[in-house]
Amino acid sequence: MPVGPPLGSGFGGYETSEVPCGPGTVLLMYTDGLVERRGEDIDVSVARLESLVLPASGRLEDLLDEVLDRFAEEAEDDVAVLASRVHEGVAFGQHG
Repeated sequence: MPVGPPLGSGFGGYETSEVPCGPGTVLLMYTDGLVERRGEDIDVSVARLESLVLPASGRLEDLLDEVLDRFAEEAEDDVAVLASRVHEGVAFGQHG
């Protein structure tokens, strides 16, 4: 997705993009506090997050627990995480 300013900041705009997602796709949304660390390139932390796999149980609650266990303890800022699962084919988008 194209990069834009943080949502709610009132700065800049966004390009419209859509990503088709099939049933079972999980969308994980999080605040920057989950991945920003002093002295570490944010790409390294984001790559660690991208390597997570949905737990064998398939439960979103277990995924959220895993995310918080692996990332929140080291957080230097507030953390918010939201997981959502697609039940029918949709397109997630960012609209400007």
